[in-house]
Amino acid sequence: MYFYDIQTIWASDGELHMEGINGTVTFNMHTMVDDLPIIIDYCLKNIDQRKGHIFEAIDKLKNK
Repeated sequence: MYFYDIQTIWASDGELHMEGINGTVTFNMHTMVDDLPIIIDYCLKNIDQRKGHIFEAIDKLKNK
């Protein structure tokens, strides 16, 4: 399931629920906590990559 935007996040009974237009995804919080370091690492690396592309595009606009 693809989530562009999360509309609602809540937790109950050891589960994390994220709701978007396409439905709701439920995670077991105990196992998700173990996966958070790699999830955060992937997100930060991709954000840095995206920032690089944005700065490249800005530089190209300056040179026009």
